[in-house]
Amino acid sequence: MYALSRVAGRVLPRSLKNELKRNYARFKRSGSKATFIAITGSSAKSTTVALLSHILSATAKVKTQVLYNDDDSTWKTLANLRREHDYVVLEQGTSGPGDILTLARVVRPDIAIVTLVGLEHYSAFRSKEAVAKEKGSLVEALPQNGLAILNKDDPRVVAMSNLTRARVVTFGKSEADYSQDELISTEPGRLAFTLNHRNRHIRLETRLSGAHNCLAVSAAAACALELGVSEATVIERVASFQPLFCRLSIHAIDGGPTFILDTAKAPYETIPLALEVLRDCVAPRKRFVLGQISDYGGSSFPKYRNTYRAALSVADQVMFVGENSHKSRATKDEIEAGKFMAFSDVKELSDYIKSTAIPGEIILLKSNVNLHLERVMLDWKTEIRCWPEKCSVKPNCMRCGRYNSPFAEHRGKAAKFNSGGWDWVASIYPHKRTFG
Repeated sequence: MYALSRVAGRVLPRSLKNELKRNYARFKRSGSKATFIAITGSSAKSTTVALLSHILSATAKVKTQVLYNDDDSTWKTLANLRREHDYVVLEQGTSGPGDILTLARVVRPDIAIVTLVGLEHYSAFRSKEAVAKEKGSLVEALPQNGLAILNKDDPRVVAMSNLTRARVVTFGKSEADYSQDELISTEPGRLAFTLNHRNRHIRLETRLSGAHNCLAVSAAAACALELGVSEATVIERVASFQPLFCRLSIHAIDGGPTFILDTAKAPYETIPLALEVLRDCVAPRKRFVLGQISDYGGSSFPKYRNTYRAALSVADQVMFVGENSHKSRATKDEIEAGKFMAFSDVKELSDYIKSTAIPGEIILLKSNVNLHLERVMLDWKTEIRCWPEKCSVKPNCMRCGRYNSPFAEHRGKAAKFNSGGWDWVASIYPHKRTFG
């Protein structure tokens, strides 16, 4: 029924097909006995979803929706529910006012997690207050016997407790139900901290990078513990979880640099979080690469200039690539000293990094998805032959799988997974097979 697209040889209108999908999703949701956990926020929601699913899948059957968070993805996830699913963990996103409310009315979450409120999709929302109202729709949809798990450090998020009669649990740096301390984040992929809850002190060792990822780990761990998962299981599953590809994922090259890929998206407000990762790391040299910035109001010039200045304070060299490279406003002395480099395209950037990299250095790549800066790292592992300046394919190059073929041969049409491509993905998402 979900795949229905033709009736009596006639193509159904898009609106009717969407209505059929939504109604079938509602039907499957009503027949499921699983616990539904919906996660939203302007940042960290994908990692929270994937990590929570990884924890729960140690002892239960979990259906997961991650990375794709629109209505069509949600209807597909619900359409594929099975009776054996114990938990359904869904990433819920928005592109405009009312989107999350539409999703929540069908998903009817038992648990809602909100990570933080930032100024995303600027053209649609214009203010953090508007974003908070949108995200709050998920909390408002909870039943009275539900559970809201909220970020205590974000006043707009914790204020969502007023939108529900469900039980509320908070996580954050201090004065939260689940608080964090004793944080260590000096090596890529080695974030560690202690999660405190009442008289319980749980030491969590992770493969994630950056102090800000305590947010995702705390949210996922708090939810799992509230659901009755043992401390030992939470500790083990947090330790074995691999970061999502292109979400501050770590890629060490034998005898070469270590790449930190943060190339899935680049809202202006979140760039300081990536720079904090680079600042805290200890390495013989640290370099920062910027492609495209997204989600900001006003002129783009100060955004790129401010980012350059902030990056220069933590990196030995800053590199801009693409059509915005001239907006750094680097001085003549900085350019002559090699502190700033500009590149017209990703291929030129990749060739330069290959010719100048030193063992053990850290190179952080940051951009919106269109530039696919992950090709710079992949170029060390295989022959990249797909070098368009812009690509409309939303999945990263690993999921697309066409990076070994010239762009002119496929025009950005993503390949379906083959066995070889799946081996690559499985190495990055080792927990994916357990999601159901």
